[in-house]
Amino acid sequence: MRAHFVESVLNTLVRGTIIDSSTSVLAVCAGAAERDLFVKLGFSNVVITNLDDRMRKDQFAPYDWEYQDAQALSYEDDTFEVAFVADGLHHCQSPHRALLEMYRVARCGVIVVESRDGLLMRLANRLGLSPEYEIEAVVGNDFAYGGLNNTPIPNYIYRWTEAEFKKVIKAFNPVGRHQYRFFYGLNLPYETAEYKIGRCKLWAIRLAGPFIKLVTMLFKKQCNSFAMVALKPAMPDDAWPWLTVEGTSVGFNADYARKHYLKPTKKQPKAR
Repeated sequence: MRAHFVESVLNTLVRGTIIDSSTSVLAVCAGAAERDLFVKLGFSNVVITNLDDRMRKDQFAPYDWEYQDAQALSYEDDTFEVAFVADGLHHCQSPHRALLEMYRVARCGVIVVESRDGLLMRLANRLGLSPEYEIEAVVGNDFAYGGLNNTPIPNYIYRWTEAEFKKVIKAFNPVGRHQYRFFYGLNLPYETAEYKIGRCKLWAIRLAGPFIKLVTMLFKKQCNSFAMVALKPAMPDDAWPWLTVEGTSVGFNADYARKHYLKPTKKQPKAR
């Protein structure tokens, strides 16, 4: 987890009154790093979840810990105010399914930190400066955990764009206007590059660092650290005009359709 970037994003959301320290948070694909971050920020109501059966509840005090698959959460709809993940969706066999499970159990919205699929990142992949498959995560977990669905099979690193995030959310819940926020940060992999690709390419990354920083200052969307926030429609105010809302029931607004999509019928001349 890119702790400094994630902390900055959460602090911005707190200042913007989107969340606060009392917000109930479900953290999926999470562990000690998320626990430490939420403790540092003073959050009081957090549930840490993961597929790692080596974890124990007492390791995550003052928060609860539960064994949960992000792709099939056991919670009822709208159980938490916010669902959160940092660098975890790309470990899932279906990142989209995990995102929508987070969305389902959150009343207000989701906060997702992953890598962005940009031109610089694709170039780094081609040059071997950034991996496509997360082998080092398995190596760092005794060759037994840390890959796809926390197995020893290294996962493909699924990277996102703004448009894709929006499309997945809109397709799942097409009843109203969502609010979206996106944040960008640069994470040059100095610490892990030597281990993954050797000293020559490590120095190549170091030499290219100032150029990469300049490019990402001018073109934020070329950053590799990427936070995506989706806030659910506030019903009925945010409902689309072609829908009707009565309590929790949403229906189709036939009057709107007649007015905007049906051709007016010609009036018959009056008989003399």
